[in-house]
Amino acid sequence: MFKRIKNYFKSAPFLAWLMVVKTKNNVAKQKQLSSFFLLFLFIIIPIKGVDLLRGISFFSQRSQSTNAAREIVGWHPFINKYGATKNYVTAALTPVFNQSVRPRRIAQALFGTELLTISGSLVEARGEDDILADYFGLSQEFQSTVDLNPLVRSALIDFQLYVGLDSWLSGLFFYAHMPAGWTKWNLNLNEKVFNVGNNTPFPAGYMAPAQLTPPFKSFIDAIKGGTDFGSIQGLADGKINGARAKSGISDVQLSLGWNFILTETSHAGLSIRIALPTGSRPNSEFLFEPILGNGKHWELGLGFTGHVLLWEKDAQQELAFFSNINLMHLFKARQRRSFDLCRNGFGSRYILAKLFNNTGSTNMGEPLINQSTLICDVRVDIQADGVFMFGYTYGNTLFDIGYNGWIRSKEKITRKQQLSANRFGLKGIQNVVGNFTQSTATLRGNNFFNQAAVADPNSPVFVKDEEINDRSARSPLVLTHKLFAHVSYAWEPNQPESTTPFLGIGGEIEFEGINTHNSVEPQDKTTMSQWGIWVKLGFAF
Repeated sequence: MFKRIKNYFKSAPFLAWLMVVKTKNNVAKQKQLSSFFLLFLFIIIPIKGVDLLRGISFFSQRSQSTNAAREIVGWHPFINKYGATKNYVTAALTPVFNQSVRPRRIAQALFGTELLTISGSLVEARGEDDILADYFGLSQEFQSTVDLNPLVRSALIDFQLYVGLDSWLSGLFFYAHMPAGWTKWNLNLNEKVFNVGNNTPFPAGYMAPAQLTPPFKSFIDAIKGGTDFGSIQGLADGKINGARAKSGISDVQLSLGWNFILTETSHAGLSIRIALPTGSRPNSEFLFEPILGNGKHWELGLGFTGHVLLWEKDAQQELAFFSNINLMHLFKARQRRSFDLCRNGFGSRYILAKLFNNTGSTNMGEPLINQSTLICDVRVDIQADGVFMFGYTYGNTLFDIGYNGWIRSKEKITRKQQLSANRFGLKGIQNVVGNFTQSTATLRGNNFFNQAAVADPNSPVFVKDEEINDRSARSPLVLTHKLFAHVSYAWEPNQPESTTPFLGIGGEIEFEGINTHNSVEPQDKTTMSQWGIWVKLGFAF
C-alpha cells in the first residue's frame, strides 16, 4: 500500500495539483481544504484500481525441450572436435527435475491477484472486486476467500546425441535431443468459507422454474465443473480440479550444421534446426492445464555454436568461452482457447449465459465459457534461446558456469470457430426463465435488488462473435534470465580409440526478465520462475 502511495506522489495528477498550489498560494483557506479533499480522492481511486481482477485464460511456460544450457554443459570437450578425420559419436542421458518458484506471479498472470473474494448477490457491501458466487451455483449469501499458490513440477530424462560427420565433410555435425517425462501443474486453491448460505435458496425463476437449493458449499467444489443445477448446465471448460499431470515425449529437436571455423583453439558453426511437436496439445478443459512440450508447434530456425580458448597452462588447465544461440519460428498449431468478451472484461467467460432458439428463451442456461472455448490457430514469430558460458578444465575435471536468456514474442491467434449467432445472451443476475438479458454483466455481478435496473431494455441482447476478446487467451511477450552451473568428470580411456565415459551434476535458477519487483501489472506477463537440477551421464565413442 505504501509503495503505491509513494508511486502515486510521482504521478501526473499529484504534480498537476502541486503546480496549482504553488501558482495560487493566495487562494482562500476554504479552497485549499477543498484541494486537499480532491487530492485524497485522486489518491484513493488509483490505489483501488491497481488491484482490479484481470489476467489471461492461458498460461504457458517455455517448452521442456527448449534449454540451450543443458545442450552444451558437461560434454563440450567431446563435440566439435578439431582434427577429426573419422565420424565420431557422443551420447548423454540427463535426468532433470524442475520446480516453479514465486507462485504469486503465476496467480497474478491468471487473476491479477493471489487472493480471490467470492460473495453472493445478497451480501451487503460486496467488494468491487468480489467474484459473484451465483454464477457458480453458490448461495446468494455465500462468502469466502480463496488463496492461490500455483506450483509446476517436471521430471524428465533428456536423451542427447551428437554425431561428428567429419569423414563426409570436415566440421559437419548432427545433433538431436529428446526429453521424455512428466509434468504436474496445480493451482493449489485454499478456501476459507465464512458463510455457506444454507438457508437461502435460489428464488423461483432465478436458476430454475421452481425454487432451488444451491448445490455447492464451496467455490473449490463449484469450480470443478461437470454438475448441472436447476436449468443451468455444468461447467465444461476452464475448470479447476486439483493437480493435473501430463506424461510423454516433449518436442524432439534435430539439428544439422557445419563448423565453418574449426581450429585447435576455437570453432564457429551454423545449423538448421527443426522441432517435431511430440508433446501435448492445449484444449482449455482445465484452467492452468499441464503442457508437455511447446503446444504442438512445428519449429524451424537457425542455430549458432562457437567457442574460443581464453587461457591455457601446462596442457592441464584451460579456460574457454562458449556461446550457443538458437532462433526459431513456431508455426501455427491448432488449439482450443477460452475467451472473454471485450465489453464485459476479465472473467466474463464465467458469466452465466441464457440459451435462445427461434421462438425465444429456452429457459436454460450455462456458463459462457462452454461456448467461448473455441478452436483457433496459434503461432509465434520468433523464439530465441541463447547461452553464454565459461568452461574451466583442470585435468579430467570440468566446471561450467554461464547465463541463458530466453525470449518468445507474443502469440498470434486466428480463431477458426465462431460463436453461434442469435443463440446466447448474458444472464447476469436475471432470471433464467424469460427473455430478459443483461449485456453489461461482469464477473463481479451486481446486487440482487438491482435486477430490474440492469436488465437490457431491449431484451434479449445476444452475444456476438465480434465481441470475443482474442487477447484474453493470448500469451504476451515473455522473457527469462537463467544462471546455471555444472561440474563433471571424464575417465581416461584405456586405449586411444576406446570409449570415454563422463558424469556430472548441474543446476539452474530461472527468473522473469520483464516483471519488476514493484510491477503493478504482472498479469500482462506469463513468465514462470523456476529452479532445476540434473545429472548428466554420457559416453564419447
